[in-house]
This record gives sequence, structure tokens and C-alpha cells, in this order.
Amino acid sequence: MAIQNGNTPSKQKPFNAAVHFNTDLAEKYDENIRLFCTSYDVLHEMVLNWLRNQPERSKFLSSGAGTGTEILCLGKHFPLWQFTAVDVSASMITTCQKRVTQAGMDNRVKFSIGRVEDFHSTFQFDSASSIFVSHFIKEREDKLKYFGSIAANLKSGAPFILADLFGAKDSDEFQCLSAAWLVSCESQGWSAEVLIKNENHIERDISFIPETELFAILIEAGFEVPVRFYQTYLFGAWITWKRSQ
Repeated sequence: MAIQNGNTPSKQKPFNAAVHFNTDLAEKYDENIRLFCTSYDVLHEMVLNWLRNQPERSKFLSSGAGTGTEILCLGKHFPLWQFTAVDVSASMITTCQKRVTQAGMDNRVKFSIGRVEDFHSTFQFDSASSIFVSHFIKEREDKLKYFGSIAANLKSGAPFILADLFGAKDSDEFQCLSAAWLVSCESQGWSAEVLIKNENHIERDISFIPETELFAILIEAGFEVPVRFYQTYLFGAWITWKRSQ
């Protein structure tokens, strides 16, 4: 993507995921995300391996669960795990529920429509994920609240998997990766019209921050120093752990 340098103006309205991810986009999400991120399935395989040593009867929090890909992947391999899916988009939750039912996991997954900041559990979770969610949050203070809410719902020492678009937009590295990403999207057969539409969406709605700033926010929110284990162009994924009190 030919993403411009500089930060998104603060006067722009915050991204509204509940509106953006309507029924049409929710139903197409699993197809579209694999065009945006060609290694999407590899990412989930790696998440699975990071969590293999979790307790046999783990409770897992999926923040911004979307269509439930990580829940389905983990649920298939860990048959005694229980899951909670939180998402602001009712359409995404509906799609997630359909997939959970098809997988025969109805009795293992609870659903909550709303922000994780407003979610309150009667217990703490053994692990959690946030896959391609927080890059839509514009302000640093709001990112901090988001990650802090996840930390508050985790047991001490619990792993947290985060995946997001990231990078310093004024860096040569960012521009190089952005150009390569554009070539990847073109190779998927996207028309010029679709490329422009998606480029505008990314420029308008994604809050890119350097990895160092992301780490600083996570540490302030109550996590250990993260470890990056995955990258495809501007998509990255990290594992961290809730810091012991």
C-alpha cells in the first residue's frame, strides 16, 4: 500500500468497528483478511504452538473475536478449553456464533457484544488474544485502556497474544514494506478501484505506531516486555505475559 507519511489527524472521527463490520463485511471477512494478510492461517498455527503448554482446562479470552478464527483453531486442538468472545460488532459475533455452532462448540463459548473495556468477568482468564484489533484505536490513552482491560481480566503470568499492523510511517523500512505489501495485494487480482478503496481505509482508519511505542504501552498496561514472533509486511504478532503483582 502506498501509505503516506505522518500521523492521522486527531480531528478525524474514531474508527467505529460496530458500524464498519456490518453483516456484509462480517460474512466476507474470512476471505478478505486472507487477501490482506496472505499468512493469516500461519499466524494462527503459530499462536496455537505458543499456547500448547497452557492448563488442560484453560479459560481463554478473545478480545475483538471477530469471526472466531482463533477460537475455532484453539478449540479444535484443546477440547477441554472454554472461550469467551468479546466484540463490538454484533454482525461479527453473529458470524462467530454460526461458525462455533457448525464446529459443535456451542457449550464451550460465551459471547459478549461490546468493548472489552466494559466487559466484566467473574473469573480471570488463563490466556487471551487480540488479533488485528488495536490498530484501529487512534489515541495512546485509549490503547492503554484497551490493553489494561485485557490485563485486568488475566491471571498473573498469563500469556497474551497480540497481532496488529505496526510501524514508524516516516521510516524507510515502513515504506519498503508498504510497497511490497502493495505488490502482494495486486498479485491477488485486486482491481485499481479496490486497491484505492482499501488504501483509503488503511490511511483513514489504521493507527500505525512504532514497535517501541507499542511495547511502552503494553508495559504500562501491566505486561512484560513482548517478544515478536511473526511478521508479514506491516502485520506483526507478539507474545507477552501479564506482569506478576
